[in-house]
Parts: sequence; C-alpha cells; structure tokens
Amino acid sequence: MKFIKIVFCGLLFVLPMFLFSATEVFPRTLYVGMRGEDVRELQKVLNKDIETRIAEMGAGSLGNETNYFGTATKRALIKFQEKYRTEILAPSGLTSGTGIFGTKTRAKVTILLNTASVAKSVTTPTQVSIPVQKGEVIVMFPSQYSGTAGTMIEIFGAGFTTKDNTIYFGDGNAVGKAVSPDGQSITFKIPAIPKGVYPLFVKNARGDSNRDSFFVVTDGVTPEPKIESISPARATRGDVVTVKGSGFLAKGNTVRTGINIIENVSSADGRAISFSIPVDVFISTTTASSEKFTIPVWVYVVNENGVSNGKSFSLEL
Repeated sequence: MKFIKIVFCGLLFVLPMFLFSATEVFPRTLYVGMRGEDVRELQKVLNKDIETRIAEMGAGSLGNETNYFGTATKRALIKFQEKYRTEILAPSGLTSGTGIFGTKTRAKVTILLNTASVAKSVTTPTQVSIPVQKGEVIVMFPSQYSGTAGTMIEIFGAGFTTKDNTIYFGDGNAVGKAVSPDGQSITFKIPAIPKGVYPLFVKNARGDSNRDSFFVVTDGVTPEPKIESISPARATRGDVVTVKGSGFLAKGNTVRTGINIIENVSSADGRAISFSIPVDVFISTTTASSEKFTIPVWVYVVNENGVSNGKSFSLEL
C-alpha cells in the first residue's frame, strides 16, 4: 500500500492555525482603484516572480511596492492568474485572467506563501514525518475562517470525490452533494445555521476527513474579536502570555497559536486573555541541542463572534 509523507515542523503541528498568518494578510477582494497595505503585500507577491513583476523600475517595482492598485498591478495579476490558470481560472470556466484579486486567486497566493514558510521552517531539528494514506480524505483549510450564512467559500485538501461530497458543520448541519472537479477543492455556500464555532469536515465514498479544521458562522452585526497587543513581547517555556484587545467573551474563547490550542479560555472584562506556554513545547524528536534560538509565534482568538486578527510574540527555546 502506498503512502504519501507530509513533513511538518514540530511547531506547526496544527496546520489550520499556521495558515492564518497568510490568510489574514488578504482579507478582502482587491481591484483597480483600491488602496491599502494588502495591496502592497499583493504587489510584493507578484514581484517575487520575474514573470509577474509589476514594473522593472519606479513605483511598483521590486522593493518599491505601493498601496495603490493601478493598471500595472492589474496587468501583473492577470499574468499571475494565467500562469496558474488550472487552479484559478479553469474551475470557474475562465480562459483569461480578470485582474480581480478574488477568492481563488487569494487562495492560490495563500498556498504559495505558506508553502514557502513551511519549506523554510522544516530545516529545524524538530522535523517529523506524518504518513498519510493515498486517497485519504483530508481537509487542510478554508479560504476564510469566518463569515455569515450565505457566504461563498472554498475548502482545500485531498481525497475529495468528483461529486457527492458532504460538508459538515459539526454533526448536525451539512451541505450535501458538493462537487470537486480537481479532488483538492470544493466551493460552496455557508448554510443557514446559527452563529457559532463549528468543526469543518468532509465525508464521501472514500471515508471521513480529519476534524481539526473549523469555521465560525457570524451574524454580520457583532464585531469579531480583535487583538491589540501581546505581552511579554519575548517569552520562554512556562511563561504566562497576556493578550489584550476587544470582543473577548466571558467564557468560551479559544486561543490558537503555532504551538498549541487552548480552549474555553475566560475573559473577566472582555479585553484581556492569558495563557501559559507549555514547558515541554518544541522538544526535538530527532536531535538534542543546547543551543537557544528564538521564533515568532502567531496568536489568534476565536469565539462565536468570529476570528481575530493575528499578532505575534517571540518565543525563546
């Protein structure tokens, strides 16, 4: 029996948490005339590839990215979309790029960014291999982690069948007969279900997927949680980290980090949450080393009102 081996860094053992770091950079659809730091980040992505660079010199060129989405950015984005036409254009029946930074293009950029980050991370001595059976149903991550009922999203993974996939939001709510032309993605609308945090998983003729991905159905009115600061800025094993912000609930918050998930965290005032760093975090499975090093750890707060922005602190190991 054949197996596919997926390599993870010990720090990133919960993939959906790790993917926040890229998805949060691009929270909206972008097009000509828009401004923002997400436009600048998009230009940086396009400029990494010589085939999709915005300009050779001046505004928009490599190292001179701007926050304005102009016609040069649109042309470069069209080149990007057509370079990855199989994943971006073909599923929508398109043959040429649109120049609009929508869901499928954002998803492809997210995959590229996170693939690069994983490749960089797995050089550490905590590398481990996890065997995954070929054909197994796997949900890796959704194109976004929160939204109202009726929002169109896409989930990415493996082992999806051409038709008759059932997407579950917990055990009691499902979207049936979902199709997947490529076996690696499914596009669908969030069903009309009550607001809350739901495990997101897929069942089909091949079996049941993992249940560690999730989606928060929001009401579109209540503000999502927001992180303003994290202290201390530099921490180590056993330290208590405090997250300050807004929109935290008296109970039922989940803190998701690159090192662990802490569920049912309370907040006395709705503006602060604290958690402890495990003393055994990041123990190498392959080699022992007394050398200390520092890594960034991203933190997100999830509750029934949505998913916060991400902020990081430095963890000394």
